[in-house]
Amino acid sequence: MGEPSGEAPRGGDTSARAPENAISIESIQFESDHGLLRGCGEDIGWRWPGRRCPEPQWSPSSVVPISHTMGEKIRLRLALDAKAAAGPILLRGEGPDGISFTESISLLPGATSIPLTSEGALGRRMRKLSLDLRWSVEGASSIVPASTAVPVFVTMGPPRDRPRAPYEEDAVTLRRLEKAMEWVEPASTIDPHSIVAGLMRRFPYYALLPSPRVPPEYDHPRYFNNLGGAWPMVEHAEESGECQAIVRLVRGMLAQLGVPGEARMLVVWADPEYGGGAHPIVADWEKDPSAGLSRRRKVRGKELVAALVDSPVEEGKVYPPSHTRAADGRASPGLNRYEACLEFSHGGLTRYYCGGAGVLSSRRDILRVFWGLVWVELLGDDEGFRVEKIVRRYRGSRANLGSRLRSFLERWGEA
Repeated sequence: MGEPSGEAPRGGDTSARAPENAISIESIQFESDHGLLRGCGEDIGWRWPGRRCPEPQWSPSSVVPISHTMGEKIRLRLALDAKAAAGPILLRGEGPDGISFTESISLLPGATSIPLTSEGALGRRMRKLSLDLRWSVEGASSIVPASTAVPVFVTMGPPRDRPRAPYEEDAVTLRRLEKAMEWVEPASTIDPHSIVAGLMRRFPYYALLPSPRVPPEYDHPRYFNNLGGAWPMVEHAEESGECQAIVRLVRGMLAQLGVPGEARMLVVWADPEYGGGAHPIVADWEKDPSAGLSRRRKVRGKELVAALVDSPVEEGKVYPPSHTRAADGRASPGLNRYEACLEFSHGGLTRYYCGGAGVLSSRRDILRVFWGLVWVELLGDDEGFRVEKIVRRYRGSRANLGSRLRSFLERWGEA
């Protein structure tokens, strides 16, 4: 789909000299445009904010993309200049997908502004299209240019204008909307849950180790940066990211496209001192970014830390540092403070889309993505950890996820 330019060098072919009594199109302003896009013609990368994209969206010297809600009619204001009185005339504009405009007008010499509403509506399908309009008049010699074109992002609703997350992934920019549409349009669905599931499938595993293939300024795999937060992950999707980063990116894409539904970023964990780790503890990550398992205790002079482990362990055994490769080439068990999930509700249905761990139907199920809850003694940065006690084993495990993570570790080790 290429990089969005934000502006085209010319809005139409006006190089030919217009006849004396021709009507000239001076500009087109799309009043049904959401008017929220930022970053047109600016080198802001994945960041927000940028300046609002300028109006009007079409003139002989520039073109600015618009976003528009599917299933709604297009409303625009046509600025015309008549060299001589003309009227009555019949103005027509013919576009794609049955979009057309028809208006009977009388023109006096000089500038005139004409509001137009399309006779058809944009189809209920998310896509990027070129709104190519062919203009004609009856009762006057001609209208110039005879055609105009503006890129249109057809969304499910208005994009989000103001950021709510610490790293501002959800606020709309032209580049973000372009990428979100590129990922979602091929699925040809407007079912919100199907959209979320499709985006999550882009990341079949999560990553906990920095990849040398990702520029360090992006802070892989956490993606805590001021360069767009999790958005740079789309340039390195094959390297994935932490579960919380995956969730942040997916929610940002939903916000670009105006996908309806309530999306909350939750972190879920268990505590050995709360019901023996049997009950999920849930927190809103944006309200409490420090939330997660943080239980510690001293036993016989040893400092123990509680952790959720994502693959089988044995009491008393020493393991290499979390999520590193052991001597036999296998990935070491990973110690986790929480699982990050997107709690998404729409149409009376709530599902938990967990970064790199699948789709779950309840919060209790989220704990089952871990093998168990353990007490460990951390032996040092290079020495790993020793499992002091297995507090609870959960019925589910990350067997499939573990194999995907090992594949990632193997590719990382080849760099």
